[in-house]
Amino acid sequence: MRIALVGLGRTGKIVAEYLLSQGVLCMVLCRPNNTNANKDIGELLNRKDTGIVVETSDHLERKLFQYKPDILIDFSCSSFLTDNIHIIEKCGVSVITAVTGYDSAELEKIKNVAQKGNIGVVVAPNITYGVNILMMMTEIAAELMNDYDFEIYEEHHKHKKDSPSGTAKKIAIKIQENLNRSEKIPTHAVRAGGIVGKHKVMICGEFDSIEISHQSYSRKAFAEGAYKVSQFLMGKTGFYEMSDVFEHERENRRRILALNKRMEDVSILNLA
Repeated sequence: MRIALVGLGRTGKIVAEYLLSQGVLCMVLCRPNNTNANKDIGELLNRKDTGIVVETSDHLERKLFQYKPDILIDFSCSSFLTDNIHIIEKCGVSVITAVTGYDSAELEKIKNVAQKGNIGVVVAPNITYGVNILMMMTEIAAELMNDYDFEIYEEHHKHKKDSPSGTAKKIAIKIQENLNRSEKIPTHAVRAGGIVGKHKVMICGEFDSIEISHQSYSRKAFAEGAYKVSQFLMGKTGFYEMSDVFEHERENRRRILALNKRMEDVSILNLA
């Protein structure tokens, strides 16, 4: 598997480090006129040179054909993918976008390209596995606890631009989809210090309450998630979200458990 990375912010650099450790990083892109351009990625990560030089996204088609990545992971901004999705499709490169801030028209554009079946696309506003488990648990709670009140609290570092976060918005959508009422889900956002990321859903009834929360201690959680999603996407086409990644893993686990059960049954029969 060969992976290209776009975006070298706080999280992007940690993702680059993780992908290098896995031996899959083949290409790193930045915006035109970015000060990181033409530097070895090793220099930016305070390690020895890697031979991978950061290039700008200018002449993207030529560069994708040159380096031939299987998958492009995007940790940059929403404009990169919406501006370049047709070039990426033409080059046959699948995409994982961990970017927030897409509007409905931009998401529809990305989805339409993916559904043509030439490439695979995973849209994951938060690519950490833990926070997506939180979403699944919250969906179950919303489905079964319609008469309870739901509120979302989220915390991020002071440099994060969007407020509330794309993840918080996604959690609110999941709750609303499973409630039998259309009221807006209250969302409270904090932007302070160096908080990596924390999301909490409070579910309050007349006589009891539940809290479901997730906290990222390190941005390596994003890097690990991006790598696992790359493994899922390899060889696939179409449009996916993190729920599809989890369903795939659950199916694999079911198959493994079923196979182990058959092997146990065969062993018992042989012993008999």
